Amino acid sequence: MRIDEVIVPATLSEALSALKRNPDAVLCAGGTELFSEGPAGPADRNRTLISLHGIQELRHVSRTDLYVEVGSMTTLAELLALKEGFVPETLRSVVNRIGTFAVRNLATLGGNLSVTDRFRDCFPILACMDALAEYRQGTASRWVNLNRLIGPRGTPEMPRGEILTRIRIPLGGWDLGIAHKLGFPRINSRKSSLFVALARTDKRALSDIRILYACDRALRSREIESSLAGKKIPLLPRDIESAVGAYADYCSHAGIRESSAARFLTLVRRAFNQLNEGVTA
Repeated sequence: MRIDEVIVPATLSEALSALKRNPDAVLCAGGTELFSEGPAGPADRNRTLISLHGIQELRHVSRTDLYVEVGSMTTLAELLALKEGFVPETLRSVVNRIGTFAVRNLATLGGNLSVTDRFRDCFPILACMDALAEYRQGTASRWVNLNRLIGPRGTPEMPRGEILTRIRIPLGGWDLGIAHKLGFPRINSRKSSLFVALARTDKRALSDIRILYACDRALRSREIESSLAGKKIPLLPRDIESAVGAYADYCSHAGIRESSAARFLTLVRRAFNQLNEGVTA
């Protein structure tokens, strides 16, 4: 990518005005994703870059009994520096495994959620939590469930011409919280994948379960999740085998590579076993 102009707004209002004047501009947060790309080729056209990193309005963090609201330019290091219990522990563990301290000191939560070619580490866990993202364009704003940013083919469909300003993260407790990264744990690699499983029980029954696997696309079946709701815990072996078989069929219909599907199914089975162990312990 060739950059021929850099705009550094001091306020959100200035950023929105700059984007209105330059609708094709590249929005830059911490720059860790943007500047990790290869050198620009001769055919790359010049682009305008709008840097959002210094806008203090986008770094505000607040908490209620129901959710925590994080400004999109909050760095991953700032997120980890919040007192224990301020953000869900499973999310904290994901953020703590992203890059080095130097990377986390630059990378922002909003930037991690806005990559257009592949879902990065924070997206799967926040999507499973039904986190909401606020987007602003001019004087208008809207809240979007992160799951709606997963396109029909499982690839990212990020809004264009809008600025991500806040992320609202629900604080409901989970009896099971798994976030397992495969590949290169601390390297920003397109070959990495992330498996997330969240489950909630009520009176020894599974009341809610959410499983998402992000590789070259995001895999999640709400139909299978619904079929598991209400099952007694611990899950019976036949229930586990039935669910794993359903996920195998799902992967086959989605055209997932055999190696990726095998890893996913192994992690699904492991999550069910961990759920059973947690209840019977």
